[in-house]
Amino acid sequence: MEYKLSLGSWNSVFAVPSDIVDKHLKLAGAAQLKVILWFLRHAGESFTVDDIAEALSMQAADVRDSMLYWTETGIINLDEGHITPSEQKEEKVTEEQPPVEKIEPQPLQEQKSEEPEKQKKTSRALSRPEKPDIKYLSQRISADPGITYLMQTADEIFGRPTNNNDKATLLMIHETDGLPVEVIIMLMQYAAGLGKCNIRYIEKMAISWADEEIMTLELAEKKIQKLTSGRSAAATIQKLLGLDEHSPTEKETEYADRWMNTWKFSPELIRKAYEICVDAKGKYIPKYVDSVLSRWHNSGIVTVEQADADQNKGKNKKKPKNTTTYDLGEYESTNAIFEEGY
Repeated sequence: MEYKLSLGSWNSVFAVPSDIVDKHLKLAGAAQLKVILWFLRHAGESFTVDDIAEALSMQAADVRDSMLYWTETGIINLDEGHITPSEQKEEKVTEEQPPVEKIEPQPLQEQKSEEPEKQKKTSRALSRPEKPDIKYLSQRISADPGITYLMQTADEIFGRPTNNNDKATLLMIHETDGLPVEVIIMLMQYAAGLGKCNIRYIEKMAISWADEEIMTLELAEKKIQKLTSGRSAAATIQKLLGLDEHSPTEKETEYADRWMNTWKFSPELIRKAYEICVDAKGKYIPKYVDSVLSRWHNSGIVTVEQADADQNKGKNKKKPKNTTTYDLGEYESTNAIFEEGY
């Protein structure tokens, strides 16, 4: 009798380097893990980035980004189209790599005592520091469970595996701008709710929040409430003035929030200020409308009737330009005096 051992799917196996599991299983995103497993499974074959993208239902750019992750972390070596293991390179880099604390960016809190607050905020807004590289990013994710949780949550909020640039930006927001992990997560959730879950928008908001020192969940919640209230007011203003429906700019949101929620102007009075603006300038200029409403607010004007009276009062005070009046009697008398004098 002959016997044959059947292992089913185990009849076809391939090797996976231990470092992928030991060091990168919790660090790498889903995209990176898919790409490296596809590499290993198709060892010895020729393929292109597009082949991998099609096989994994990924974008080619995400495949390249994943390949960059594995090359910069020392798992593989990519040289003129040839992919080879790079254990020796990884050992050399590990031996020569300076300690983590020497390359770690200074947290925002530690920088406050080194330079004036105003000067620090201005320079940081104009010149962003260099983003951390993949090696440092991997070290921080591995060493800090909070950073690991941030990256995993970002994948869920973005609805896709975040790439290396996304991760580096989030790490910089935490370590350079000083925002706590839970505040960054709340910020990302707010951005996702607006349909603006992209890293540039999130980074811009994070810089603004850092400048406003929004460093707790309570302050973040209050900020989001104010932003939400402002966007709601901006939508109301668009309908009130018959403007094209669009996503309001930050300045439009600020104006609308001030007009409706801070100054408490009625829709009729806001419409009146809009009409004054169009009559004077020929188009809608939010800043001009804001100046009109600001003057009314300071003058205690709260009704359309008061606004009309204020406008009429201003018109009566204006003198006609380039208009000269003559008193014929006075002219003749003055002329006679000059003639006698001569």
